[in-house]
Amino acid sequence: MDTATVAINCVTVNSEAVAHRTLASTPSSSTSGCVSGDDTSEGKITAPSSLITAENYLTLCDEPGALSSAEDLARAVDRCKEMVLDSRECSEERQWLVRRLIELRLRQQEQKEAGGVGTPEMRVALGHHFVLQSEPAPTARRHCDRCCGIIWGVLHSWYQCCGQSPLSDCKYSCHVKCLPQVCRVCAHVRACENPSYVTDICPETGLSTQGYRCAECKAHITFKNSWVEPRLCDYDGQYYCPGCHWNSTAVIPARVVHNWDFEERKVCRASRQLLKLMFRSPVIRLEALNPRLFAFVEELSVVKKLRENILLMKKYLILCKDASESRLLGRLGDRLHFTESLDAYSLQDLVELHSGQLLGQLESVEAAFASHIRTDCKLCYGRGYVCELCEDKEVIFPFDSCTATCPACHTVFHKTCWTKKNHQCPKCVRLEKRASLHLDKSRSDEEDVP
Repeated sequence: MDTATVAINCVTVNSEAVAHRTLASTPSSSTSGCVSGDDTSEGKITAPSSLITAENYLTLCDEPGALSSAEDLARAVDRCKEMVLDSRECSEERQWLVRRLIELRLRQQEQKEAGGVGTPEMRVALGHHFVLQSEPAPTARRHCDRCCGIIWGVLHSWYQCCGQSPLSDCKYSCHVKCLPQVCRVCAHVRACENPSYVTDICPETGLSTQGYRCAECKAHITFKNSWVEPRLCDYDGQYYCPGCHWNSTAVIPARVVHNWDFEERKVCRASRQLLKLMFRSPVIRLEALNPRLFAFVEELSVVKKLRENILLMKKYLILCKDASESRLLGRLGDRLHFTESLDAYSLQDLVELHSGQLLGQLESVEAAFASHIRTDCKLCYGRGYVCELCEDKEVIFPFDSCTATCPACHTVFHKTCWTKKNHQCPKCVRLEKRASLHLDKSRSDEEDVP
């Protein structure tokens, strides 16, 4: 056998060894309370298997100690850019590579801020910003989201996903030794990439479409002769192993929208974290999804009317200096989306409406806004209207229940007067006459020009 043949065989063996090393199984934690079958090693695959080669192993490797130097990180970033450009547009492969490129960029930035030395206190993986928890909390009982084992704060070092703000972290917790095996994308990344809920009620497709594997960690699951119990997530309709589905419960948005059903049902850990993170996000367009619900739920119709009044009052308050200084609109708290649109609801809004808490809060806020406009502020009161269709000189506002608004010029009249005049607005008539006179004058001026 000549030297060239030996070299080629060595390269082939090395490539296979690297690929095998990337896909190799990792022993389960001794503290794990679940059995995941013979193929739990596949849960360690964070990159698509089609991408893993000897050439790009350094780019995709997440093992401790890998990419520790600035030169390695720079090469990994350049290689990842090339792989993004070579991948098919809008494919899952490109989506994973873009996430990976962001993680590598963050590592570069962390190294620069630390003077070129790696910072083990912060690790970025699959969108998670893992922060090393150094202060032990012996009274707090936590479980590792990867191995399900207990995290003893006094004995174990562990990471937790903490974003830039409390609203952007998913609180994913894991042992330090379990960090390389993390295979769940951060719930904050999922919420940013697709800020919407699954609108179908438990869209179950069956284990066969999943290849009889867990939808997250890819462990073998089957209902027949198996120690790994398949558990259905009521939110996304997929099956998970006990390590990824802890029988946690949550309110399902699709059941609320279609059935007005607020009973909590079992969901997997990933769905639980996503629903908790998006609980206050106003992403539910209720009238578009189920417009008939307003006819069956009386409280929804009342809230809709209150929101219409708040939107009308906002036009007065944003022009008022006193209202701005006193931050009157801030009384809505985390429901400022009520001042932006009429149909956007968060899951929190619907849950608190069902419990009776939301209606009382909105009524008090609307009363405070109306009191400011009618009695407390002369500037806002001066922007009111006087009905031109009757002799009554009472000042009226568009949010009053006894008024009607012209859809063309937005002038406000008494509702009874507006009905008696067959919806004929005197201001619109004046504007039409003025426009016709201006048009006639322009035509006569054109005729006079020689």
